[in-house]
Amino acid sequence: MIRIHPWIFYAALAASLSFTSSAQGASINVLWYTYADQASEYRQKISQLSKIVHSLPQTDGLSWNLTYWDAGSAAPDFAAFDVLVIESGEAFLTGSANGPPAVPDYDGILDNRAAIEAARGDRTFITAADADFHAIRGDTGNILDDSRSSKGDGKCAPPFTSTDCWDGAVGHLVNAVNWAGSGNGLGIVSFLDGEHPGSFWWTHENSFLRSDLDGYVDYAGSEQNPVINPLQANHPLNRGLSSTGLSNWSTSFHAFFLPIEGYTPIVDSSQRPGWAVAIATSVAPPLPEPKIYRLRGAGAGCTAYLPFPLLRNP
Repeated sequence: MIRIHPWIFYAALAASLSFTSSAQGASINVLWYTYADQASEYRQKISQLSKIVHSLPQTDGLSWNLTYWDAGSAAPDFAAFDVLVIESGEAFLTGSANGPPAVPDYDGILDNRAAIEAARGDRTFITAADADFHAIRGDTGNILDDSRSSKGDGKCAPPFTSTDCWDGAVGHLVNAVNWAGSGNGLGIVSFLDGEHPGSFWWTHENSFLRSDLDGYVDYAGSEQNPVINPLQANHPLNRGLSSTGLSNWSTSFHAFFLPIEGYTPIVDSSQRPGWAVAIATSVAPPLPEPKIYRLRGAGAGCTAYLPFPLLRNP
């Protein structure tokens, strides 16, 4: 009889329990907090994205059931949703047609701290990018800023569905929603809380993120050339993304995070070594799919499920 060291068993168990993409045809209930006008380009484009997101190759068919939560409206039943997405404080494209941008309003978030905390699950993603706005514009660092380009000035066209779009703001946004919405409880996705007047809410005294971020976020300067290191590249939040794709959106990231206990850096800063520009609660990235390898000398039925080869029969 062959004895298998306990660490082999636990490695196999970890592999079998690792996070995997949702099965094709599945859906998540997305609650999107917004202060944008109902007739704004912001809402129109986010609604358009929600209708086609399952068709994007990188999403494995995961669809969104989108519900808007308006600033000033009554709070919904947070337990009925898989993820709460909070609009960035960059108010571009949020006004009615030909009107001025809406004024950022986070009273709904601040007034419902206790209810959000009670429903909050194990996955939170916080980015210093206003990726919601940049996704609408189709920003990606893989297309040079060139007004002569048929695709526009450094932007993919059409937004969302062009094959050029994913490695940029669109992928950063969709990966975040799908990852946070696939955990336990209410996932959180928060885009940058700056930089328009009235937008800074992360460390407000009534913010459910205050205890997480207070003293760990700095808004001085910006990051145009973020870094996805090799370890981060394996995380589901960076699926199909590259450092180049997240760069040069005419300001990609607007703030920086120091290391925070319980959070993992997802995208690093090149401007400030040791700082991050996107972070997530520390849910481990998936391990490789386990494969069956027979140990040397093993008899019939004596096999181990391992995520790597070990003493395979010659």
